[in-house]
Amino acid sequence: MALSLARRAFLEARSCANARAIPWKSALAVVPRDKLSVSKGADKLKVVDANAAIQRYACSGCGVHMYGRIENSKHPFYGLDFIHTELSQSQGWSAPEFAAFVSSIIESGAKPDQMPAVRARLRQLGLEPYDSLSPPLMDAIATHVAKASGVLRA
Repeated sequence: MALSLARRAFLEARSCANARAIPWKSALAVVPRDKLSVSKGADKLKVVDANAAIQRYACSGCGVHMYGRIENSKHPFYGLDFIHTELSQSQGWSAPEFAAFVSSIIESGAKPDQMPAVRARLRQLGLEPYDSLSPPLMDAIATHVAKASGVLRA
C-alpha cells in the first residue's frame, strides 16, 4: 500500500487507541485532499466506520489505518485528508507541534493518576498536551461554525 503526497499543511501528534508504553503513537499530517492519492493497494482499503466524521481508510488485510477523509462538505476540515506520517518511508516531515487527545490514553490502559507525569513529559519534549485540538485548530472549527450559522460574516 502506498500513498502519494505533495505538501503538508500542518502536523499533529495524536494519542492512539493502541498506545501502551508511550503517550502517543501516531503522527498525523493534514494535506489538501487533492494532494493525496493511493498509488498501490487501493483495492485493499476499506472505510472503518462509515458513520464517523472522518472516514478512516484501513487495510482490509492487516487493519493498519492509512488515511482519513472528511466527506461532509459542511465540516470545518472538509477538503483536508489526515495521513499517518509514521508509516511513511519519506524523509522531510516536519516535527510534531502538539499532542492532542492526551486523556484518551486512559482508554487504552494508562492510569489516570499518571496523567500529570505524561503531560509533563510531553512538555519536556516540546509538545503542548491538549485534550482536544490545539487552540488554533479549535478556533478554526468555531470560525467555520459561526460563519455557517450566520453569526460571523463569511
